[in-house]
Amino acid sequence: MRCRTWAVALLLAISAAPLPATAAQGPLRILGADAAPLFFQRDGVISGFCAEVVKDIQRRIGDRAPLQVVPWVRAYRTALAGENVVLACPKRTPSRETLFKWVGPLLETHTHLYALRSAGLHLQALDDARKLDGILLPREFYSYEYLAAAGFTNLEPVGTARVMLTMLLAGRRQAMVTDQEQLDTLLKQAGVAADTVVPLLPLMSTQSYLTFPPDAPEAQVARWRQALDAMKRDGTFARLQKQWLHR
Repeated sequence: MRCRTWAVALLLAISAAPLPATAAQGPLRILGADAAPLFFQRDGVISGFCAEVVKDIQRRIGDRAPLQVVPWVRAYRTALAGENVVLACPKRTPSRETLFKWVGPLLETHTHLYALRSAGLHLQALDDARKLDGILLPREFYSYEYLAAAGFTNLEPVGTARVMLTMLLAGRRQAMVTDQEQLDTLLKQAGVAADTVVPLLPLMSTQSYLTFPPDAPEAQVARWRQALDAMKRDGTFARLQKQWLHR
């Protein structure tokens, strides 16, 4: 039954996906959301695993496009509106497949439904989550697209993952959705113990990529792909994984 629900959700997501503009406009920019340890800005410096991968690719191909940290909704909508941007580490999902040209993968992430340990919640199946008093998740994230397409009516989208965690800790909603890879950082930033939040259910595993506009020149996209492949061959990619993701 879960597989059937997942398949139906994907079909609905594909049919509901927004269409990109016909031509990318303006000079190339690289946009990413504030999502440590992947992409973030501290003391005026943009860093993180995805940011450092981008920087090394740029060094290899001589690209000088600026990196910017912006809210995810703005980054995503800017890309869909036809701006000439690379998105740093969005998830590759069926609903987004035709919206971009993809370079990667960069990493695989595991997404779960989480709750406060003190709440004592236990779920047996995804359908049980429909009964929760609100599920927090970042607006226009892949996880929101997935659950909305699956017919969930108790979703509460918020602006950022930090706001999401703050609301969960305050008891304003029963559950939230996030990546296992980002949860530790969120909890550290909030100054709470790692076991304060516990997983209720696994939702999905997805892969993160770099994206280009659908009309980006193939030669440009190929240069980025070739540089990423070279990073993986010479050990640079593995070094960054160990440094930022402890893999």
